[in-house]
Amino acid sequence: MKRLNKILILFLCIITCIPMTTYAKGVYEKPTHLNISIQKNEMEEYSHFTLSWSNPKSIQDKINKGIPIMAEIDLKNNGDPWHSEAKKPLVQIPLEKGAKSQIILDENSFATVKEFNVFLSNYSFRVRYRLGNTQSDFSSYVSVGLRPSLKNVSSWAVENLNQANKLGLVPNSVKSDLKSPIIREEFAHALVLAYEKKAGKVASLSSSGFSDAKQSYILKAKELGFIQGVGGNRFNPKGKITREEMATMVAKLCQTLGKEGHESQGKFKDDGSISFWAKESVYKMESLGLIKGYNGRFSPKKTSSREEALIVAYGIVNLK
Repeated sequence: MKRLNKILILFLCIITCIPMTTYAKGVYEKPTHLNISIQKNEMEEYSHFTLSWSNPKSIQDKINKGIPIMAEIDLKNNGDPWHSEAKKPLVQIPLEKGAKSQIILDENSFATVKEFNVFLSNYSFRVRYRLGNTQSDFSSYVSVGLRPSLKNVSSWAVENLNQANKLGLVPNSVKSDLKSPIIREEFAHALVLAYEKKAGKVASLSSSGFSDAKQSYILKAKELGFIQGVGGNRFNPKGKITREEMATMVAKLCQTLGKEGHESQGKFKDDGSISFWAKESVYKMESLGLIKGYNGRFSPKKTSSREEALIVAYGIVNLK
């Protein structure tokens, strides 16, 4: 008899547990049909995302009964771990009635993301429900953006550099750090790429190179006539470039392309600091919009970063 009672009690426990388990699973179904889209601000810049998803009927029923349910949005940036795995705060919003939910996400949504940049990063999002101290599983994730091929880029240069990269104007040697000063061989390479894109043909090679620079793009640059040596049949390929040197090289290449520009009537505040051999080129390139000043000054002796120089090369391709 005692044995029968034990079996009966065990049976009743199993029967009691089955509906509870089924009920809990039904309440905590996860979100489905996630969708992500990129949005622009009033300046026509990509600045935020719209994330939407579908709520299963079990969740809708709870909301309709007035039970407060939160949606938690998780983020993963490139190869970093999910925010939830790294114990970082998630974005939380109270769910409203309806089969669909939506949220706008920008750089203020996640405290650990300084700037959303769809050209240089890949973002993944997923959603789960929270009811008190319990939550559902996360949904499947959706991703948007690009894996970075250009690194250490200023926000103001991103869009132009990505367009330049798509056109093949960014040498592989500079892609890992775009804020570093550009050197002579890198700028020569970028200008050759710009010439070939603009002219629609491959540049010819010079029959004679430099003793310290024999790359094909250096030979092309020499044949095009926009680079010179530094004496002793040397090019000094690792040397940095000043802004007035850059203007001179660009002016010579533009002349080859039939885009000379004109000397401006106005003068930079630091006109006296511009070397006499560079002045004509500086003002002609300024008239074409390729190399500009800042606060009325040209800063001729300042070196240029890779991103600044590559945007100049990109500007050559876009000359009308």
